[in-house]
Amino acid sequence: MNIVELAKAGMEIIQQVEPGVKSATEVTTSLATIGTVVVKVLQKGRNLYTYLVGKRKDEEAEEQGAVEIAPKADVAVLVDINRRMLQDVAHYLDGQDIDANLVIVTNDPAYTDKVRFLDAQAPDEWEELVQDFNSAIGAIKHAVGNARLHFFLSTPVALAFGLGSVWGTVDEATVYHWDGNTYQPSMRISRWLRQ
Repeated sequence: MNIVELAKAGMEIIQQVEPGVKSATEVTTSLATIGTVVVKVLQKGRNLYTYLVGKRKDEEAEEQGAVEIAPKADVAVLVDINRRMLQDVAHYLDGQDIDANLVIVTNDPAYTDKVRFLDAQAPDEWEELVQDFNSAIGAIKHAVGNARLHFFLSTPVALAFGLGSVWGTVDEATVYHWDGNTYQPSMRISRWLRQ
C-alpha cells in the first residue's frame, strides 16, 4: 500500500469517527482500522485534533486487542486548516519515495471537505489553536520518537507564525511550501538557525 492509499483509508476512518462522543480516556488508543491502516488520536484539544495515520504493526497483535502503528523513519505532519491537503501531500511523498506515517492536525474533528475557516475577529480562538498545537507537538514527539519530521502547512500566515513560536528551533524538521502545483522543501529547521 502506497502513501496515497494510506491517506485515502485514513481519511475514511477519521470521517467515521465522532470525536465529540469519544471520551478523553480514549486519547492515544486506536480508533479504527481498515485493512492494514490504523488511525490513532494523539491529542484532542479545545480546537485542534491530532490524528496519527499509519500501517498496522502486527496483524497477530490485533487479534489480541493491541493494535499498534508500525514506526517509520519519516513522519509527515499536516497542519490542515485552510484547505484539505492530505491527497496532495500523499502524492508528493509517493513521488519522492518518502515512506512516512501521517499526522493530521486539524480544526475539523471529522476531517470533512467543508473547511472551517478561522474568524479574524476571534483572537482567543487563534491563541487556543496555538496552545493546542503546542500540546500536539508533545504528543507527536512521544508517538513518533526521533523520526524525521516533514511539515506541510495550510494555515493563515498569522497562525503559522504562532505555531512557529511554540515549535521553536529545538528540533529538526523540513518545512514544505505549496507552489500551486506541488510541494517544495523550502526550509530546514534546526538549532543552527538561532546563531
